Amino acid sequence: MVLPSPEFLVYSIAYGSVLALLCIGLTLTYMVTKVPNFAHATLAITGATVTLFLLDRIYYSLHPVRCPGCTMQYVTLYLLAPILAFIIVGLVALAEYLLVLRPLARRGIGIIGLMIATLAFDMILYNALSLTLYITPAENLGRLMDAPLKGFDVGVTLAGVNTSFSRLLLPLVAVLLAVALHMFLTRTKFGVSLRASIENPNLARALGINVDLAYMVSWFLAGGLAGASGALWAFMIESYKPETAYLILVSVFAGSILGGLGSIYGALVGGFLIGLAETIGLVMAQNLLQLLLNILGLTVTVTITQYQRFFSLIIVIVVLLIAPQGLAGINIRGLLARGGGLR
Repeated sequence: MVLPSPEFLVYSIAYGSVLALLCIGLTLTYMVTKVPNFAHATLAITGATVTLFLLDRIYYSLHPVRCPGCTMQYVTLYLLAPILAFIIVGLVALAEYLLVLRPLARRGIGIIGLMIATLAFDMILYNALSLTLYITPAENLGRLMDAPLKGFDVGVTLAGVNTSFSRLLLPLVAVLLAVALHMFLTRTKFGVSLRASIENPNLARALGINVDLAYMVSWFLAGGLAGASGALWAFMIESYKPETAYLILVSVFAGSILGGLGSIYGALVGGFLIGLAETIGLVMAQNLLQLLLNILGLTVTVTITQYQRFFSLIIVIVVLLIAPQGLAGINIRGLLARGGGLR
């Protein structure tokens, strides 16, 4: 029996926070265009690339060995990187909408065509990242590529638990960005206009709301969330490679479908739950399977932790069969009422 350690629990919460932010962004763009953005995970890797370049250009020059007592490298990694990634990746997502999706939609291209267009943009962005990293002349960049960046993270001991600063920061960033987005959508005039544009664009136009501007802001925010999460997620990736996006994309779609593609708050919960399912849930499932084999008298050691995306796909299938609208479509009051009737 392999029980999750406290360090693994912290990792699981941080990983769930990454997926939660990515699911919010994916759901936000889906609500605007009604098209799933298959380039969304590569946007997160673009945010991780920002961290990579900051490590190469700033961190090494400000390393404690060369700069005793200097704290600028920590500001670079944990403050500057997420902010720059939010802006840069937000602009990349905005370019995807302005240059690809909006022109095609105005020409009458259907949902299938727009989905293929997001795939094409994803391949362009992936190759642009790969080419940029390949042609960049840098003394340190060579040993950063295809290597884990978590070695640059700052170790922290909290309540006897050894972890890293980024893993403690990610849940905090996720909560702050989610609250900020909620406040923006519900407490500001432009946020209310944005929600109206998403829910009923024709009525919003009749009321004088600039729907196109609202859509552009939505895509910028979605890309920014992906970039900020990717900038800190870089320290949790086993090896930095642009193709890592294709693995995380499965988890992001699973979280969005679980939460309900029409609910931002459902995406927040769904992404976090998928993150826990792919880590803690998978370990517990392995324990139960091992226990069952032991009961049957089979001396076989089971290891299924490498199949975390397969685990997510099973969750998606179950959700689509039981609750096609995800968590957002579950009528809690109705369930409670039926439960009361049974009693």
